[in-house]
Amino acid sequence: MGEVFTERTPRVVAARKLTRRAGRDAAGQFLAEGPQAVREALAHDPPPVELFVTDAAADRHAELVERAQAAGVPVSAVSARAAAALSETATPQGIVAVCPALDVPLATALAGTPRLVAVLADIRDPGNAGTVLRSADAAGADAVVLAGNSVDPYNGKTVRASAGSLFHLPVVRGAPLPEV
Repeated sequence: MGEVFTERTPRVVAARKLTRRAGRDAAGQFLAEGPQAVREALAHDPPPVELFVTDAAADRHAELVERAQAAGVPVSAVSARAAAALSETATPQGIVAVCPALDVPLATALAGTPRLVAVLADIRDPGNAGTVLRSADAAGADAVVLAGNSVDPYNGKTVRASAGSLFHLPVVRGAPLPEV
């Protein structure tokens, strides 16, 4: 993989900004941390724009590194400190994908004849939002709408709690509650 990036490397510094909503909104990207989220991100179209991985995580998850390389996703080696800087968990897993935002407009999500749409109205807890995303996916929902002042679906805790389901169905964020 070549050079090992540190927490001060410009690409890591830029990715670190994605741990905050303002950074995610400005870049139109978010972080997917851990092997499950990375696996789902790599199976999604469009794929991640970059994969950061420590040597230890690259050894543990060699198949994910290979899949990323086969898909043309740049794989960058990072130090443990850099991985910790990109992590929002107490125990960083050492593998983080930078993903393009996935949200769609409300009209797109509701086009056709959706049978089941999960609507979250002013849901503020990221863990609850991720659980609803996961449950909606399991129930075969056609879309999830985060309306009003609901939490950002790209919040690290929401992404983790969704267990990859964020990549499986259309997600609308910031839709005005009266319109929904």
